[in-house]
Amino acid sequence: MPPTFPSQFSLRQSPSSPLEYESLHTPLKMGNSADIAYGGCTLAFAVNGAYQTIPETYHLYSMLGHFLGPTLTDRKVICTVREIRTTRTFATRQVEVSQRMQDGSRRPTLVCLVDFQVREKALLTYSKPPGGKYAGVDQAPSLEEARQALVDSGVVPKEMANVHAVLFGLLHRYFDQKAPPEGVMAQNMTGIAKHLPTTQDDLPLTSKTSADWFRAKDKLETEVQHLSALAFVMDAALSFLPLAHNHQFLDDAVACSSLDFALRVLGSEVDLNRWHFRELGTVAGGEGRTYSEARVWDERGKMVASMTQQGILRPKVVKAVL
Repeated sequence: MPPTFPSQFSLRQSPSSPLEYESLHTPLKMGNSADIAYGGCTLAFAVNGAYQTIPETYHLYSMLGHFLGPTLTDRKVICTVREIRTTRTFATRQVEVSQRMQDGSRRPTLVCLVDFQVREKALLTYSKPPGGKYAGVDQAPSLEEARQALVDSGVVPKEMANVHAVLFGLLHRYFDQKAPPEGVMAQNMTGIAKHLPTTQDDLPLTSKTSADWFRAKDKLETEVQHLSALAFVMDAALSFLPLAHNHQFLDDAVACSSLDFALRVLGSEVDLNRWHFRELGTVAGGEGRTYSEARVWDERGKMVASMTQQGILRPKVVKAVL
């Protein structure tokens, strides 16, 4: 039986250094046929590593960093934490995620700054609502139901649906998901069925949106578990979102992955045991890069987090035929 989310992303302290932590399990892949880990796995480990050195009165509110290279799925990760500051109000940690290579060297795959703050009283409390209108959690079909509906209608072959289930199965392992039918990726099966028309085809690329509802399958009990899970799910789909919203998919690009990210947590009481709503859109693209964003709200309509990312998106080289 696969480990639960908390155990999959748990760490143990290194006997050689009090600020170094090694994963108990190897990272997992998603959305990639190569043995390269899903970026959300690396983020979840980094969040966990940062929390190991933080007093309980501090709460994560910002995580900014860069993916330095692919994390491999055949070896564990090491989180090296450096204390940047600890004041009465703020705490900042630098986390480097690395892996041991065959020659004994270490190759870093992620570096980030993680900021924490002691809870304070608010002068203003507000948040922007989602940009589109979507089916509520009680009306939206599950991801499996949405996928099967495309097969039953004859617009998607069963084999394509099976590929989708395998390619994105990691999210389903740890989260219940619902797919509001109004979103682009609910209509084209996360972009795999790129031949299908969508109800947003008349909109410019920067106005198209996709959305989902999600909650953790495993019981999450601590703040670090909730925030690790949040970082894990927030990374999903952002790198290839521009493709999926443009009737393209991963086979249309020679390189498509995340470069840098900014995760901002807007409250200290994130409870992913309950349903949350995520809306995604892309903002800009050019010079081989894209810039996209995901926002998340709780069931009461309060925005709890935002993730922005730049990604690499290189076109295929068309060879001239003489």
